Amino acid sequence: MKYNFNERIDRSENHSAKWAEMGMKFGRNDLTPMWVADMDIKTAPEILEAMRNKLEQEIFGYVYRPDSYYESAANWLKKRFGYEISPATLIHSPGVVPSMSILVKMLTKETDKILIQSPVYPPFASSVKDNGRTLVENNLVKDENGYYTVDFEDLEKKLSCEDVTLFILCNPHNPVGRVWKKDELEKMGELCRKYNVRILADEIWRDLIMPGHKHIPMASLSKEIEDITITLFSPTKSFNLAGLQASFATFPRAEERKEFDDILGKMDVKRNNPFSLVAFEAAYEKCENWLEQLIEHIDGNMQYVIDFINEKLPMIKTAKPEGTYLMWLDFNGVGIPQDKIQDFLINEAKVAMNDGATFGENGKGFFRMNVACPRYMVEEAMEKIEKAIRNLK
Repeated sequence: MKYNFNERIDRSENHSAKWAEMGMKFGRNDLTPMWVADMDIKTAPEILEAMRNKLEQEIFGYVYRPDSYYESAANWLKKRFGYEISPATLIHSPGVVPSMSILVKMLTKETDKILIQSPVYPPFASSVKDNGRTLVENNLVKDENGYYTVDFEDLEKKLSCEDVTLFILCNPHNPVGRVWKKDELEKMGELCRKYNVRILADEIWRDLIMPGHKHIPMASLSKEIEDITITLFSPTKSFNLAGLQASFATFPRAEERKEFDDILGKMDVKRNNPFSLVAFEAAYEKCENWLEQLIEHIDGNMQYVIDFINEKLPMIKTAKPEGTYLMWLDFNGVGIPQDKIQDFLINEAKVAMNDGATFGENGKGFFRMNVACPRYMVEEAMEKIEKAIRNLK
C-alpha cells in the first residue's frame, strides 16, 4: 500500500499544542509551525483501526497489560536492530521525559554530578537541575559543514571526575541529528565503564533513521556495557502517538527494575490508557511498511531544505541529519544579532521554530526545524525565510 504523507490536514480543532499554543509561545498565531516535535501527518491506518476497535468496545476502564504488549516491543527491537532482550526486562512508563527525571533521582545522590552532551533537548538539563543535581556538559564539536562529533578528550576529563556518576546519552541526537556510529558508542561506553559511570540512553528517535545510516542500541555493544545502561524508548515519535503518553524502559538489573516500578506505583502512574495499549502493539506488529515510507518522505523534505539553502540561503549553515525529523539551522551568518534572530523569524519571516539557546549555550543563533509534515509546509517555511532575509538588504 502506498501512503500519502502530503495530505493537507486541518489541526485547528485538534487541540494541537503545535498549532494552538503558538500565540502563547510566540505572541502571534499566523505562523508556519515548524517547532513542536510531533508530525502534521496522520498516524498509520493499522493503528487507527486498532484504536477504533477499542473505541467500539465502549468501555474505557483500567487496563491490564498482556504479555503481548512487551513481546511486541522486544520483537521489534530484534527485527529492526538485531538486539535480543527478554520482554521481562521491559517496564511501561508514562513517557521518556518523566522516566528520565525519575531515574536521575533514583540512580544518583544530590551531591552527584550528571553529564550531558550539549546542545541537547532541554529536559536533559532540567531533569538534572530540577532534581538538585549538578550539571556537567560535554559540548559536541561542530565542523565548518555543521557536522557534530564528540570531544572525547573532554568527555574523559569530565567522566573521570569523582562526583560524575551518570551520563545521559541522546541517540539519535536531538537536535543535531547524529546517529552515533559503533566506534563512537564503544568509546563512550568504555569510558563510562572505566570511570564507573552509569548510562541512561534516550533512544526515542531510533526508528527514524535516514537511508544510509544505522542505529545501534548502546546496550547492544557488550554484556558489560549493557549491565550499566538503562534505555528509554517509545514508538510515539515514530508513529505520531505522543499524545498517548506511554513509553518503555529497559533495565538489565532486576532490582532496579523493581525499584522503578515501585516508584511508578507510589505515584499511581503504572497503567496504560486503553488506546496506547493497542496502538503500540499495532505499530510494532503491523506498521513497518508505513514507517519505511515515512522515512523516505522525511528524507525528501530534509533534502529539499538542504538544496534550498545551498541555492538561495548560503548564509544559513546546516548538515543533513542522519536521524530524527529535526533540522538544526545555524542563523549566525545571517547578519542579525543572536538575541534578535527569534524576533526576526517570528515577526518578519512568520515561521515558528525552537530557539537553539534553550538547548545549551552552544545552541545560540541556531533554530530547530521540524520537517515531519507535508512538503508544502516545508516549502512555505523556506520561502518565507528566504523572502524575509532578502528584505534585510
